[in-house]
Amino acid sequence: MFGIAGALLSLRDGPVPQSRPAEATRFWWPDRSHGWIVAGLWAMVLPVGLFFYAALSFSPEAVRITDAKGGIQAVSVEKVVSSEYVRKKNTRHYRVIARVSVPFDSGAQSEKVEFSSEYQVASGDRVWALFASSSENLGVLVNSDREALEEKTGGSARGPVLVAALVMTAFCLFLAGVFGGFSRVSRSLRRPLKKGLCRSLAVTVRSVDVVMDSTTDTKGVVTTKPKPRLALEGRAGECPEVLLDPLLDPSHLSPEVEGRQAKLYWVKMADRPGPRRARAVLVLDGQRCLKGVLRVAADSDRPEGSPVPAVGSLPEGDGLRAIRTYPTWHPGLHAEGLWYLQAGVVALGLVAFGVGRWATFILCICAYGALFMARMVTKDNRARYLESFLPGGGPEAGP
Repeated sequence: MFGIAGALLSLRDGPVPQSRPAEATRFWWPDRSHGWIVAGLWAMVLPVGLFFYAALSFSPEAVRITDAKGGIQAVSVEKVVSSEYVRKKNTRHYRVIARVSVPFDSGAQSEKVEFSSEYQVASGDRVWALFASSSENLGVLVNSDREALEEKTGGSARGPVLVAALVMTAFCLFLAGVFGGFSRVSRSLRRPLKKGLCRSLAVTVRSVDVVMDSTTDTKGVVTTKPKPRLALEGRAGECPEVLLDPLLDPSHLSPEVEGRQAKLYWVKMADRPGPRRARAVLVLDGQRCLKGVLRVAADSDRPEGSPVPAVGSLPEGDGLRAIRTYPTWHPGLHAEGLWYLQAGVVALGLVAFGVGRWATFILCICAYGALFMARMVTKDNRARYLESFLPGGGPEAGP
């Protein structure tokens, strides 16, 4: 919560100055950003799930006993009143009603208790009891599993829960590594390059602007969103265009690339009529580069280029670095999303005060839903900002 509040305060100072030159990184940072967001959404399941589990495991009755200097001891089963085998989808246990002998300060007393057990309980067996020897009026809690009683008092979770948490952590780290785009930019198009399926063309960057890009999925649903575009010009008059990730800021990218000589690499397109797309990498001076999608509206617009020999990486070698535009953070783009994150943290904080099972469930859902709301409003803000670059676009909402 304090971290998010600090981020909100830092955003009040405004964006990184636009005069700051763009940096470059070995990795394609938009892919890393998208991948880390996916990993973060999965990772948030862990704290939300643990908060929910802790709230359901927590027992005010057990805390009152603990506050009265109570503890957990082994007690003897005097008589089993009833024992019912319960078989559910994922669990199997016995629901036991029995009388146990509890050693209070005033003397041992026979208490009728109900508890669950993984094994069948018989008279004379030892089970675990939580009670305050000096406070008989607080009663007694019994379970065949000591860790289950410790959970009720706010102790550490049981072994299976900890194992599940570790597995979830490893899974999120795996997602961050796989989808986080840790591969170097110099190894872009590696597979088609090895198969000799790439072509290249010497070009000049004419301009950087924004266009509405329409895509159709397998179900025929058309999606339209604004994207930055590189308008290029080849030596033989070719006019290819490369669509970039919406995370790149066209106003900051323009002075970095406009009018510069570059080399365009793309995956060879299939010979079929209609619009086509292909993965592409534009390599500029200083071994800087940009990744995007080469869009061809008609067959006559498709650049011919020259075939690239089958190699393991781009001819420019391993020193390529992706251009990173600024500002990375801006109030107009990110502040609203951070407020949603703050609301999610507050919702989890309320769970810690003990608000009941249903309220806990609702607050946990709200906390997790706040992540998606933050993501959605940030994407909407960025889309509106990019639309401001279109002819007749509205006022800028971002940097």
